[in-house]
Amino acid sequence: MHRSLRFWLAIGASLLFLGLFFARIDPGETWGKLEEANYLLALPAIAVYFGAVYFRTLRWQYLLSPMKRMGVARLYPVVVVGYMANNLLPVRLGEVVRAYYLGERERVSKVSSLATIAVERVFDGLTLLFLAAVVSLFLPLVGLLQGLADRAGVPWVLLALAMSMPFVLVAAFMVLAAYSPRWFEVLLERLISVLPAPLRPKVSGLVGMFIGGLAVLQHPRRLLAVFLLSLPVWLAEALMYFILAFSFDLHNVFDVTELVGVILLVTAVANLAISIPTAGGGIGAFEVAAAATLSLLGAEESTAGAYAILVHVALLVPVTLLGLLYLWTDRTSLGRLTRESTADTGAAPFGSAGMPLRVEDKP
Repeated sequence: MHRSLRFWLAIGASLLFLGLFFARIDPGETWGKLEEANYLLALPAIAVYFGAVYFRTLRWQYLLSPMKRMGVARLYPVVVVGYMANNLLPVRLGEVVRAYYLGERERVSKVSSLATIAVERVFDGLTLLFLAAVVSLFLPLVGLLQGLADRAGVPWVLLALAMSMPFVLVAAFMVLAAYSPRWFEVLLERLISVLPAPLRPKVSGLVGMFIGGLAVLQHPRRLLAVFLLSLPVWLAEALMYFILAFSFDLHNVFDVTELVGVILLVTAVANLAISIPTAGGGIGAFEVAAAATLSLLGAEESTAGAYAILVHVALLVPVTLLGLLYLWTDRTSLGRLTRESTADTGAAPFGSAGMPLRVEDKP
């Protein structure tokens, strides 16, 4: 699909979600809730979020370790720049930018780096599904899915499958490719046999480098390690959501123990929702999912809407500003990174299952 078409489809998806979001809330009441919020709590919440980014960096360091050992201090700015790019560019182009930026700074394979980012995304989805499953022991997850499905106009079982199966299937595919590269090579040979002869070696080489980035998945202990490293990522981010819940006195709507489960569900559902390719930062999809989850569990629509807006702003703005600062100190620009990372490749970002399509791999 042509990049400009993907861009406009992403913008259209965000506008659709924003329309659904504002159709469910009273703008005046929601603005009033925002005016009454305790913004002092945003400071510790944002600090906790940067802690979550630190845990993301530790996980990425582990995923990259079969390729090259790099310190967290070197990787942290690259992670922040990637998230900044995701917030400003549509359809998760920031993932391609991050792989390219790392390749330029550390001289590692950009395709293999992109494979590790794909692993991140898949394990993010699996971890969020795990947290939702744990919370479902205490809160009515099926009822929540039915409510979300009613609002979306689809059967709840179909919604549950759409939110979970892409991550499960892609995870299985990645593990199979990592464990049985020979099987994958045979399958690849059959698929690329229809391509023009001059393209076959290049495509084969790119896929080989991509499989190289999956090396960390070749042992069960490493699979478990990636999952365990994913838990503090999302528990730290959920803690940020939890702190901001007190800005709107949600501890008066739910008791503290119940609020923990509610916030974990909001974290899981909202972040699974933004796996849908939209405009930068998942704008629209995040607000709809977070507000709908919170209101279906018992909060007022206006409070839920105001909470979703504040959380998303706290997620997007600080890391975006820090990422731009990192690029400024590195004397580069997002525009240049975007052009160079996608030039002559038709590079596609991550879709709903977290899989990349292509990226240039110049040394």
